[in-house]
Amino acid sequence: MNAERLGWLALVLVTWGMANFLLKVVGTRIDNSSGALAIVVGYVIVGGIFGIAGGGRLGMTWPYAVAALIGALYIIGNWAFLRLAQTEEITVLSPVAGLSVILPVVLGFLLLGETLTVKKLLGIAFALLAIVFLA
Repeated sequence: MNAERLGWLALVLVTWGMANFLLKVVGTRIDNSSGALAIVVGYVIVGGIFGIAGGGRLGMTWPYAVAALIGALYIIGNWAFLRLAQTEEITVLSPVAGLSVILPVVLGFLLLGETLTVKKLLGIAFALLAIVFLA
């Protein structure tokens, strides 16, 4: 993996990791609806800046509708995470929520024809095993 790809990966890991931690911090201090609204505002502000700076535009074809659905799914997932953050420890909640990577792996295999290697299957198995140890 080249340096640029490692940099983007590091950005993903740090921003998503920090977001999950902060969801726990605020999840015990504000109600879920207010948290969801704040997340939407954050998406609109940052998404708007990135979109405008990158020359983005909105269209009326199905990929744009799916992109909007993606945003909705992220917001719903974050709202659910906020609800769980009120009662669960972050040391358990974040790794369990991290199991969400299993769904795209399986769907990629079933619907996109991606390969499901022994290495990937072992990764899923180890992820599940880690959850057993953390729970």
